[in-house]
Amino acid sequence: MNVKRALLGMTSLALSGMAFGHFPDNDAHLYDSLALRTGITEADFNEAIDAVEAFYRPLYSEAYGARLRINRFWSNSTVNASASKSGSTWTVNMYGGLARRAEVTKDGFSMVLCHEVGHHVGGYPYYSGRWAAAEGQADYFTTLTCARELWRDDIELNASFRETADEFAKDLCDQVWAVEDDQNLCYRAMMAGKSLGDLLSNLGGTEANFDTPDPNIVSRTATRHPVGQCRLDTYMAGALCTKDWEPSLIPGIEGRNTVASEERTLPYSCMRSQGFEGYTEGARPTCWFKAVIN
Repeated sequence: MNVKRALLGMTSLALSGMAFGHFPDNDAHLYDSLALRTGITEADFNEAIDAVEAFYRPLYSEAYGARLRINRFWSNSTVNASASKSGSTWTVNMYGGLARRAEVTKDGFSMVLCHEVGHHVGGYPYYSGRWAAAEGQADYFTTLTCARELWRDDIELNASFRETADEFAKDLCDQVWAVEDDQNLCYRAMMAGKSLGDLLSNLGGTEANFDTPDPNIVSRTATRHPVGQCRLDTYMAGALCTKDWEPSLIPGIEGRNTVASEERTLPYSCMRSQGFEGYTEGARPTCWFKAVIN
């Protein structure tokens, strides 16, 4: 199976049941080696996981009554990550094969962690009839809330992106964020999303750029992996949404893609139906999301 065909596949089954991964199944592990000096280091791999655990482990326990377990498979060549549930133990699996990819920055790796957490707690819309947030929603959760929570206090590091971030992405951030610290955080999220867009492009033979949004409009919400450009568009939308997420809640937790579920997300995410300035820019892209409320 070639890599491009594999990227069009479905998420994989873990031994303990359905596991929802960041990427579709692929054979990119064939090109991995522990001797590689690309991607991020093992220290960066562990530091990124430490940061997610520090913020989310107490929340899982106190707000959701669950135990967060993040497995650190540094020596495993899998170019992916996954989330699963077994009772009150909610698991994230992170692999060295992903971390060693040349396209993956430490921030990009952190965003994959956020995506897997998003399957657990990102809420509506869901995989139909399942506990996991849809792939697009896990991406949206990543920049709308998770990356902000992880990086909010990194004032100096965030500010460094003012000099290095893509100008087109910076202009978008400046249109919706008036405060400099918020702009800097937006720049950083944009560039982390581009890291993952580049990986998807190289694996799947497609392009993903800030200024070439996916023009597709779905007739119903697509729950599986969107193409790379659509996913970059989603990371961008999350970074541009000015709503405040409430980390202790899972919006629309009943797991149904209904009007009631969508209504429960309105205080925490941007929707075109709300019609306020800035919400259109930060709304979930139509290349995978179809709103129930018009």
